[in-house]
Amino acid sequence: MARDNQTAGQGGSTVSVDLIPSLGPVDAGQFDGLDGSAGASGCYHRMVQREFDGRWRMQYARATDGERLLAVLPLYTPRGRFWANPAYDPARWPLPAGATDGAGTDPGSYVLVGGNADLRSATYVSGSLRDGPSFEQVLTAAASAAAADDRGMLFPYVYRELRDLLDRSSGGRIVWAPLGREAHFVDAMADDGEQRYGSRVRRVLRRDRNLMEQQQVATAVRSWPEVAHTAAEVIARHNTGKGIPDHPEFVRMRYAEWLDCESVELVVFTARAGGVEGVATALRWRDQLDVHEIALTGEESPDRLAAYVSLLFHQPVRFGRTHGLKHLRGGLKAATAKGMRGAAFKELHGGILSASATRELASRL
Repeated sequence: MARDNQTAGQGGSTVSVDLIPSLGPVDAGQFDGLDGSAGASGCYHRMVQREFDGRWRMQYARATDGERLLAVLPLYTPRGRFWANPAYDPARWPLPAGATDGAGTDPGSYVLVGGNADLRSATYVSGSLRDGPSFEQVLTAAASAAAADDRGMLFPYVYRELRDLLDRSSGGRIVWAPLGREAHFVDAMADDGEQRYGSRVRRVLRRDRNLMEQQQVATAVRSWPEVAHTAAEVIARHNTGKGIPDHPEFVRMRYAEWLDCESVELVVFTARAGGVEGVATALRWRDQLDVHEIALTGEESPDRLAAYVSLLFHQPVRFGRTHGLKHLRGGLKAATAKGMRGAAFKELHGGILSASATRELASRL
C-alpha cells in the first residue's frame, strides 16, 4: 500500500488518500452510492470480478473521510504485450499527433484509469469531492503509481462529467479523443414515455408495431440458462459475420460471469419471425437496464427488421415498464436506428497522459 496522504476537506474534515490492491475492504453500498453512471458494468460486484482477470494487475486510489468513502479510481496495469480488447488500444483512437510523446501505444507503456472492459468508465467520486481540490490528491496518487512503473496513463471511454473533472485535476495535461456516442432512452420506460416524444419518433414507433404485427413476431423473456446453447450459437455466428471473431464457448464464458455477478440480473429477450431468430441480452441493475448484445440470423428482410426493432427497443421498454425501471441504455452501435426511436446520446472520450506528463503530475505528491 502506498503512503497515506491527508488534506483538509470541506468543513474542516480530513480527507485521506491511499492506494489499495483490492476492493475487498471497500463497502459495496458506499461504492455503488458514489456513482451509477456506468450501470451494471460499473457496479461493485462487476468491478470485483475483474480482479480475477490475470491479464491485469489492479490497484485503486481511494479517498476517505473517516469511515466515509469519497472516491475510488480503479487502476489497471496490463501484464501482456498485446491489448486484450483492441477497442482499448490508443493506436486506434483518433488522437492528435504527438499525444504519446514518443512512447508508442503498446500495453507496457500505460496504466488504464477508470475501467478496462465494457466500453465505459464511471465517475466514482462523491459530490462533495467533485467541487473541491481534494480529488487532485486522488489523481496524483494514481499518477504516482503509474510513474513508479515508468508508465503513462490512459483514460478509456470516459463520460463528459469525468473528463471535465480529470481536466481540472490534471491542469489540462490530458489529451483527448472522441470514442463514440452511447444511446440512452431516459423517458421511454415511463408509463407516458411515448407521449414525451415528438411526432416523428411516435410515427416510427407506430410503424414498428405495424411491422411486428404483420410479420407475426413471437417474443419471450428468458433466463440465460434456458437459452444458453441456442443463444450462444446465434451470438457467435452474428459477431463473426460482422468481422468480430467469436465462438459459442467464448459467449458462454462471458455470460457465465454475468450470471455470477451478484446484484446484476441477466435477462434475455428472444424474437422469431418467419425463419429469423434473434436474441438480445440485457443487464438489469437497480433501476437501469443495459441492452448488451443483439444478434440475429438470416438475411435482410421484413422478418429480420421486425425481429430487430422488437429486440432493440420494444421488448426492453415493455420489460422496464413492467418492472418499474427508469433508464434504458442502448450502447454505442446503430446510432441512427436508436435516434429514430428517441434515444439521446452521451459522448465517450479516450484520454492519454504520456509517461513524462504522468511523472510531472506525480511530482505534486
